[in-house]
Amino acid sequence: MGPRVGSPNLVRSTLAKFAKVQMLPYAALLVVGVVVALVMAHAVVATGAPVPRADKLSAEPSSAPRAVNAFAVASLPAGAASPKPSRTNKATASPTAGSAVRPGGNVPMGGSEYAGSLILNKSGAQLTSWDQTPDVCTSSSWEVPDGTVSTNSDGDATLSTTGTDGSCVAIVSPDGYSSAVIEADINFPALPGNSNMIANWTSLWLTDLQAGTWPQVGELDSVEAEPDVGRSAVSYHWGSSDNLQTVSTDSGGEEKLPAETSDITPGWHVVDIVWTSGFFAVYYDGNLYTSYHGSGVTGAALQVEISSSVAPDNSAVQNLLGGPPINSDSSPATIAVKYVKIWSYK
Repeated sequence: MGPRVGSPNLVRSTLAKFAKVQMLPYAALLVVGVVVALVMAHAVVATGAPVPRADKLSAEPSSAPRAVNAFAVASLPAGAASPKPSRTNKATASPTAGSAVRPGGNVPMGGSEYAGSLILNKSGAQLTSWDQTPDVCTSSSWEVPDGTVSTNSDGDATLSTTGTDGSCVAIVSPDGYSSAVIEADINFPALPGNSNMIANWTSLWLTDLQAGTWPQVGELDSVEAEPDVGRSAVSYHWGSSDNLQTVSTDSGGEEKLPAETSDITPGWHVVDIVWTSGFFAVYYDGNLYTSYHGSGVTGAALQVEISSSVAPDNSAVQNLLGGPPINSDSSPATIAVKYVKIWSYK
């Protein structure tokens, strides 16, 4: 291929022709060389070769990741309304939560814009000390506190029911948390023969176990596998024993909460709960599931409870549910919990 227009080879060959044919003096030859160079530069422009603009001469962008402050959201001024929760958290991870690596290790998967400092980080093995099966699983006459809390080979806490009617198991945090972001990484068991239905009355909820405080302080069921319909719902209860108030993503209650994404299903999921006075939000795998603003949201110091019960098909349970249970597992079923983390609400 011949020399390109304006290339150094073309300039040198042109100078050689002038020196040989015209026999010009050396000084004149230098002048001619300058002229030829200018002519060649003009030819480059004339042929449409690109000429860089000053505003396009920026350096190439760095391939190194930028440091992002996950908590770069200013605190709300006193009396300001809570912001509308984001539908997805920018710091998302794979929904295969049991093995996912959390962004930065200490950032909630959902609702990170509300999270302050990390105040609790319990691994599955540490959660076994929260076993309160004997105390929690006697609140209903049909429940039997025969479930077991242990750990598996992966170090997860395991909560297992026996499959008998009323079999119940529960872990509960020793302390209550007011105005917090709570995250739990949980493997929900499937009902045998139905991979889309969570087995048993399985729940992750915020409550107060002290006698005489319910429902005044509020109860938030962030995951509740409802036995009568076989699907999960989010419900919030408050008020008084003679004037119970409820909002829920199912058809029950005074107000139906919107479901922004799919109901939770069996398998590993990360559940995040934003809880403060006047507002709560629930995220599944980093995606906003539902949220609610209202004066009935107490923001009281509530305990974190993970539990499961095999609801028997008897008159007491049917009266409670409004129908027979359809997700009760007559074989042993196990919940696995990778961790529970809690952040302050900022």
